[in-house]
Amino acid sequence: MRDFNQFNRKYVKRSIIQQYQLNLVGKLSKIFLTNDVCDEWPSMGNEYNLSIYSPRIDVAVGPFATHERLGNCYDQMIHYPRSELFFRKLVDYNRINLEMYDGFVEGSSFEEIRYLNHNARCLMAIEIENHVSRKHLMGGAINASALGRFGVVLPWTNEKLRAIVKLVRYLRYLRYAEKNTFDTTNLLIITKEQMDRAIEEALFQENLQANQ
Repeated sequence: MRDFNQFNRKYVKRSIIQQYQLNLVGKLSKIFLTNDVCDEWPSMGNEYNLSIYSPRIDVAVGPFATHERLGNCYDQMIHYPRSELFFRKLVDYNRINLEMYDGFVEGSSFEEIRYLNHNARCLMAIEIENHVSRKHLMGGAINASALGRFGVVLPWTNEKLRAIVKLVRYLRYLRYAEKNTFDTTNLLIITKEQMDRAIEEALFQENLQANQ
């Protein structure tokens, strides 16, 4: 019975996360005014003839650069008033989360991120992490950062929040020590509460300005 209950709890949590993903797709569609937002996006779906790894991104915001580079398009989308406000909110929350410890890692600024991954495959790549190992967590972080102009890791629990912060600290330390590492400048650590709040604030501010 104990094993069954443990399995059942994991299944329920997984269903909750899947529902959150679907809700997030709808909310981000309002932020970016596009239908190019999907869950479980096969990032290399058009590259199977190359026989390469094709990670599925939990939530991705397009348009998707599967046949051409869309860097200039992303530049424009980022600077729509609603989009820029939303991204700036995420950048602020990421800085708060990285400062959970002694401040060794300083969060990237909006200006540092906006043009960094110009040949991204999507505007925004979000990985939601819950029951995963630290190695899997690193893989999700790298996928989000490599594929999105803005990469986001959304830890589902406080435990995973601490784990991803420590992971980013590790990667930043490798750079500080002049060792080979992965650039996490465009990677944001955002909790689900912070994500929802950023969406609400961006939509509220735009409605407020429109009514003035």
